[in-house]
Amino acid sequence: MPVPKKNPIAEGKRVLLRDVVEEQIRDAIMDGTLEPGESLNDKALQDWLGVSRTPIRDALNELTRAGFIEMEPNRYTRVAMPKPEETLQAMQTLGVLLGGVMRLAVDRLSEVERGEVLTILRQTRKQLRDEAFTQARRTVLGMWNLLAAQCGNELLHKVYTDTAAGLMFKLPGEYFISMFVGEELERLLDELDAAIASGESVSAELATEKIFKLP
Repeated sequence: MPVPKKNPIAEGKRVLLRDVVEEQIRDAIMDGTLEPGESLNDKALQDWLGVSRTPIRDALNELTRAGFIEMEPNRYTRVAMPKPEETLQAMQTLGVLLGGVMRLAVDRLSEVERGEVLTILRQTRKQLRDEAFTQARRTVLGMWNLLAAQCGNELLHKVYTDTAAGLMFKLPGEYFISMFVGEELERLLDELDAAIASGESVSAELATEKIFKLP
């Protein structure tokens, strides 16, 4: 595996926690630095992160549980490959989760936060049109992170934090847009944009659920 150039953990830190290591590896997978199917080598990860093997193995076990990594003892450890046949299930699961986040968060947003959410949503739409799928996923996660943080429900926020990125990983942009016909996605995103802009939480929830293919 190629060793990422950044080394944000090792700088200025001597004692590292598993969850910090996990976050760095997950981010490298989500931004495409570590690609689907790529083998993960413990020594290369140690060199990159500046930590011992134990927190790396612990982090890899957690990332395997979350669906980012595939492991077969004594055979391979590699970045998981999203499966086209899981696309609809991943979308609908996200729809249930994100619809709830939207329902609770929209009318709690300040005007500044609402503007930020709309800016991110519109940037994501442009990236999808340009087929910049990795960037679009990273951008839209920023929007959902903001909304989840404002939903006012700590348990929902935790469920979101534990699961949303893994579900997004199962849903590459090319799989996502293949689920829509013609201008269908643009129409649904118009609905979502309008609902957020007007602060209509129920409409925003329903628009989200339609985007993620909930009947």
